[in-house]
Amino acid sequence: MILLFAAFAVKAQDNAVQPMDGTECSNLFFKALLEEDSNVLSNLLANDFTVVSFQGQTVDGGQLHQAVAEGHIVIESGMLSGARTRTYGDVAVVTGQWSAKGRIENNGFQGELSYMTVCVKSGGRWKVSAVQFTPIQ
Repeated sequence: MILLFAAFAVKAQDNAVQPMDGTECSNLFFKALLEEDSNVLSNLLANDFTVVSFQGQTVDGGQLHQAVAEGHIVIESGMLSGARTRTYGDVAVVTGQWSAKGRIENNGFQGELSYMTVCVKSGGRWKVSAVQFTPIQ
């Protein structure tokens, strides 16, 4: 019975979302935030993931995962536009705008953000390594 459970757990991990390229990896990151899907988010984040927030604070992957899982970060709506991807082998830099509305620690925000995601292909899988958000004034 234990071996059957272990085999099922390994198979479930293999069925996790696997982006085909850096653009899809970046898009899935934003989709996971919008859907508050901490499991998909966890699967997409590189071990050394960091995000630079609106005010310039750095948050690591574990903190982001926990904040989404516990409902401290809630994205009510979000629309990506103007995405541009530059790929350098196993690294993709994606830039664009994100019109978003949500709450962080019960502090509401709404507006246009410029974003940059850095996605890397490691071990045959695309992961998000870094994200930076800048409010558009």
